[in-house]
Amino acid sequence: MNIFDRRLRAFSIDTSLAGVLVFALIPLQQIPSQTRLYLAMLIYFGVFCFPDLLGKGQSFGKRIQKICVIYNTNELVPTKLVIPNRFYLFLRDFVKCLLIIITFGFYVIIGGIVASNRQDGRSIHDLIFKTRVVALTKYVSDGVELNRGETANKVLEGYGPDEKH
Repeated sequence: MNIFDRRLRAFSIDTSLAGVLVFALIPLQQIPSQTRLYLAMLIYFGVFCFPDLLGKGQSFGKRIQKICVIYNTNELVPTKLVIPNRFYLFLRDFVKCLLIIITFGFYVIIGGIVASNRQDGRSIHDLIFKTRVVALTKYVSDGVELNRGETANKVLEGYGPDEKH
């Protein structure tokens, strides 16, 4: 499976979680609409950014898809996974969420095009913060971490084991 597919699925999971939590605010009519708007923004940023404060470079969706954010090295296949500090991860995802809101979601399309056309699978916010997203397992259903064989190297490079260049 391509790393872009995993990133897209993780983003979809996180967005769905945020959407469900925001829609839970609808029955709260007694709360002023301005306050509900602030709560919705807090929920949105919280779903994407709060897990970064817990460490490991994984949101809920990234944890399910078994991918994580690491510092980018110039190697296509990193030999050591170095996870950025919590504040750096928080800032990265905060900027990503801010770009999505400011551009009314257009950033998701542009970032997806950039990530899918790059060999290393990095998006615009990855380029800004010098990070990249890597697969921790060969398949999403695997429970063991990748050993550094030829197939694992291709997965980390962004190509699934059954795909041709």
